[in-house]
Amino acid sequence: MGLFDFLKKKTADTDQPVQQNDTPYINKNWNVLIAFEARLIEMGYDVKRHAQYLALIVNDELEISFMVVENLDNHPNIMHLMVAASHQTYFPDGIIESVVGAGYSFEEQTNTALDNYINSTFVTIMDSFTDSHDPDLDFITIVNCKDVLWHPNLGTLNAQGQWNEYPTGEPLYDLLKSEIPNQLTTNKINWLKIYISKRADGEIIGECLFNNVPWEVASNEIFDYAKTWEMPGEFKGLKNNLLCSGDATRAT
Repeated sequence: MGLFDFLKKKTADTDQPVQQNDTPYINKNWNVLIAFEARLIEMGYDVKRHAQYLALIVNDELEISFMVVENLDNHPNIMHLMVAASHQTYFPDGIIESVVGAGYSFEEQTNTALDNYINSTFVTIMDSFTDSHDPDLDFITIVNCKDVLWHPNLGTLNAQGQWNEYPTGEPLYDLLKSEIPNQLTTNKINWLKIYISKRADGEIIGECLFNNVPWEVASNEIFDYAKTWEMPGEFKGLKNNLLCSGDATRAT
């Protein structure tokens, strides 16, 4: 069973939750779903609950599943949340994201985790289905002997840890934008996930995934970038997502 399948727990599993002092594991996933459902309805989206799985269907096209990751090493005020978003046509294997929520209560942790997911990933995915994009970032490539106009949609740059000055602009995208056209497939939507971090002892951890596949060239670029960082504290990191939607009918 893959991670995406594991996230899609059957709704029936939550019918008889185990009662214990802390919020039961399945109940946590269910409560996150209810909170996200309310948030999306407030944002104006059409939201339905999946008839079989612990998942939401947004605008009749995007399926979103959740899993709260239980780890005894986690600080009690921190939630680790895995979110999988899938589209039957464009990304059936799912775009899987890991986000963190912080707070003294489960509700506070849920709200901050959902804030992080919405701002970094969800809005970017939904924008890729529409004409909502920055035309200054558009570019054209040739796919199957046809000109395709690509609309890059950038998520919010997430800076973590301690910085003397937070990065401005789009430093991760700027590093990789010249290489991205060479990676694009015939899929209408391609996506890139970038994460890079550095510790005070010089250890660097990161990854670049293009359509869920490790992209070594990009990883080398961001690792070299992180080597130049000054370290005012114990840790700092950057995270960003990019979705490129292609339009062969408008490339002129």
